[in-house]
Amino acid sequence: MKLRLLLCMAMSLLAQDQKVLVITADASDYVLAAGGTIAGMAASGATVWLVRVTNDDKDSWDLPPEETARRTREESERAARILGIGKVVSLGYRAGELGGVSPTELRDRLMFYVRSFKPGVMFIPNPYAEYVEVLDRYYTGQAAEEARRAASLANFQPPFASVGLETHLTPELYYYAQPFDPRRREAESTATFAPQPKALDIAPMLAKKIQAAQALKTVNHALAMRIQQRLQETGRRLPLLDRVDDDAVGKLVEINVRKLAEIGAQGTGYSAAEEFHYAGVEYQIPAKYR
Repeated sequence: MKLRLLLCMAMSLLAQDQKVLVITADASDYVLAAGGTIAGMAASGATVWLVRVTNDDKDSWDLPPEETARRTREESERAARILGIGKVVSLGYRAGELGGVSPTELRDRLMFYVRSFKPGVMFIPNPYAEYVEVLDRYYTGQAAEEARRAASLANFQPPFASVGLETHLTPELYYYAQPFDPRRREAESTATFAPQPKALDIAPMLAKKIQAAQALKTVNHALAMRIQQRLQETGRRLPLLDRVDDDAVGKLVEINVRKLAEIGAQGTGYSAAEEFHYAGVEYQIPAKYR
């Protein structure tokens, strides 16, 4: 019992010194895929930064792009505060157009924040997930993965060092994606140098995750309207969306978050969970070398 208490105290102290960098393509992806885990780290004392790559200017209903971008920025910052994130950086790329952005440009911009913040943990979109319709998440995940590696090598952007941004290797990496890929729990390959499936309990943080997701009002309203439109076009009905108002949209979001957590918890023994591919110590230094 005494040993367990000492271990818990040691883990708490480590969490208080922990720095976490979250990279997301858009306002909602990281909240839905990793919001509970991130909130748990923040509640344990970790300092969390968020880098949001696009401005979500396409994700609205009957709003012009400029107003959409303004609203989604305010709402994404509100959602981040709910999760306990201390700083939000919005890079401002137009949504749906990262395919035309230089991968090197995006990598170097993200690398700047890795070297500046020097996180012990990073969360990035999984660029290897299948059936992802939002390709911005693929491009962001690809650039973020490369930025993590490049940040540790001095010959990438040597001018950074001249302003005090020395090299940094982030020890832990969580690849996140909403669990719609039927092969999501398969190991990438072997345990040597390859991220492995990992599920984490988020039950204590589920209410906070729901609240953060509901704060994204513009994105959520657009989702509800698109669902309603598809229902009407196919001659179906969802009573919840007979009238799309704040209450209906909030309930729709809650159902979505709870169901995602249930899917993530299947086979784990948890009531609510999030799934990742995780690269930690074993990813950096396999047991045969240690």
